[in-house]
Amino acid sequence: MPLQSFPEMTNISTVHRITSDDFSQVLQDNLSEQLRLKIDQAGLAYELLTAEERDQCILKIVRTLQSPNIVRTGSHRITDWEKGWSENLDLINNAENLDALLPRYFGKHEYVRWKGELVRAKTEGFDYKVLSILVEWMLNRYMKKADSIFEFGCGPGYHLALARSCNPNARLVGLDWATSSQAILSKVVIKGLLSNLEGRNFNFLNPDYALDIPPNTGIYTVAALEQIGADSEAFIQFLLNKRPAICAHLEPIDELLDENSLVDSLSILYFRKRNYLHRFLPRLEALERERRIVIHNQQRTYTGSFFIEGHSLIAWSPV
Repeated sequence: MPLQSFPEMTNISTVHRITSDDFSQVLQDNLSEQLRLKIDQAGLAYELLTAEERDQCILKIVRTLQSPNIVRTGSHRITDWEKGWSENLDLINNAENLDALLPRYFGKHEYVRWKGELVRAKTEGFDYKVLSILVEWMLNRYMKKADSIFEFGCGPGYHLALARSCNPNARLVGLDWATSSQAILSKVVIKGLLSNLEGRNFNFLNPDYALDIPPNTGIYTVAALEQIGADSEAFIQFLLNKRPAICAHLEPIDELLDENSLVDSLSILYFRKRNYLHRFLPRLEALERERRIVIHNQQRTYTGSFFIEGHSLIAWSPV
């Protein structure tokens, strides 16, 4: 997909601040006043890279791609996720707020992606703050009128607080294949940190058809389907059978990136090397041609971490 045109940024030494107008331009959408306020208060800032710094970043990505030790996704990693979310469970046991739900893999790199290019983050927690803005944008756009909201692959449940903020009355269900996730959500309810919330065990590769999805339910995923590579068909068939009102995903979608861009191409190669989600969008497009679904939106967000632009948006509904 051709790169969207953004105003050129030429002053490398200047700290550039990201405003709600910048996000509105990047996402090509009118944002809610609440989200605009959140963005303007986030204090997001970055610096452009010199040519030498950019080269060093690209070299690091290339060398990582060449490493034989890079970890591929798949069902074999269930123990890794159990261990990771168990750390959050230990934290929430002694916490009085939802900050303990934040995974520990954020903030690893000084360099991030903004407007499709590598930049140096000048704000602590830059990558998580940007992701939370994207999630809230998606939820505001598609989940505000849902009676129930299901997050599949919810992990420790840190996005569910945003879902509650977006829709105060909806029933919230967080689903994950790691049992430590359900223990975390149970503890969140016991502590009174979130209400009308439940956790359920769910495996994308072997969906539980006994799970009831009521009418007017919205479902979403955030960097969760990325873990199943090309094996999304079972989950797609599950959703076609259960017929939620809306499905929204912030996931790595290589078909929306520009393979003629060096930075985008490295992201695509990283998707492949890690065995991240692929062939998902073409499958949905085929279903739309068969008139079994309607795709409401598909767009990249021009934001990301050091290695990837991993949060493109797809929204669709079963017919």
